[in-house]
Amino acid sequence: MAPTYKIALIQFQPKARKSSEPDVSPAENFALSASYIRKAASQGAQLAVLPEYHLTSWCPSHPDFISSCIESSSYLPKYQSLAKELKIDIVPGTICEVHPSSSPEEVTATSSTGKDEEQQKEVRNMAYFLSGLTGEVVGSYQKRNLWHPEREHLTAWGKEGGRHKGFDIPGLEFDDGTPVRGGMLICWDTIFPEGFRELIADGVELVVIPSYWLVTEDFGEGDEGERAVARKGEEEFLRGVVVTRAFENTATVVFVNAGGLSQVGVPGVGNQGGVMGVETEEMRVVEVDLGRGRGLERRYKIREDMRGVEWGYGVYHGEGRL
Repeated sequence: MAPTYKIALIQFQPKARKSSEPDVSPAENFALSASYIRKAASQGAQLAVLPEYHLTSWCPSHPDFISSCIESSSYLPKYQSLAKELKIDIVPGTICEVHPSSSPEEVTATSSTGKDEEQQKEVRNMAYFLSGLTGEVVGSYQKRNLWHPEREHLTAWGKEGGRHKGFDIPGLEFDDGTPVRGGMLICWDTIFPEGFRELIADGVELVVIPSYWLVTEDFGEGDEGERAVARKGEEEFLRGVVVTRAFENTATVVFVNAGGLSQVGVPGVGNQGGVMGVETEEMRVVEVDLGRGRGLERRYKIREDMRGVEWGYGVYHGEGRL
C-alpha cells in the first residue's frame, strides 16, 4: 500500500498590529496557532500547515512591523519543540526574518527610528518544514516570487541563482522503501509553473504552499461591478489552480491560505476533502493517499515526458531525480 498522510489545514487571518491595538503581537497569533496544532495532533494529523504571515499578518507600513519580524524568529524553536512533543510534522506558515542586507546600497527594510544602521537590513519571508520525529528543520524555502506590493519591503530568494530543491520527509516512505520527498512554495509562487517544475525535477511528490491571499480586497480599479468581477476571477483561479498544479505535476499540493479557499489537490482525484470557505477561521484534517501521484504518472507519463527536450523542461533535470 502507498503511504497515507493526514494533513491539518489551519486557516485563519492573523491579527495585525494597528495603531489602535499596540498590544497585538506575534505571541497572540502563536498562541492561536499552537492551540490548533494541538487539536490537529489530537485528531491524528501527521502534518499541520499554517498560513503565510501567520505571526505578523501583512502590515509593512506599521512602525513596529520590523520589530515584530525580529520577534517572530524566536518562535521557530517553539514550533520545533511543539513538533517533537506532539510527534507531528509542522509547516509554521511563513516567518519573516530580519537579516543584514546582502546589498548594502539597497535599503530593503526601514524602521521608525530612521537610523542608518536600522535601514541596512533585509526581510526574508521564510517557510520551514519541521520533523515530528526530532523537531529538526528538514526543509526551508525563501519566497522567490514577490507580489508587487511586497517588493518594497522584502528580499526575494534567487538573486544569486540556484535551483529550488526538496527534502525527504522523515518517517514517510513508499512500500519500496523510498522516502516521500517534499517541497515548499509560498503564495504568489503558485502563479508560476516553473517553481513546481524545479521541485518535480528533484523528485518532489508533496508540495506545501502557505499563502496570504485575500480575494475580497478592494482592487481599486474601475467601478464596483468591474472590481467584483476581478474579485470573483481571483476566487475562481484559486479554486482551480491547486488541482491543476497537482495534475500537471503528478504531485499532491497542499494550499493553506489566510484569506480562505485552503485545499489539498490530489493528482487524478481533485480537491481531497473539498475547498474551505472564504475568509473563515477553521481547521480541516484531510487524509491523502500519496500514491496517487505515482499512479497518475504510470497512466499519463507526465514526468517521463518532461525529461525530453521538446518543451524545454530538460533544463531543470541536469541535477534532478525525475
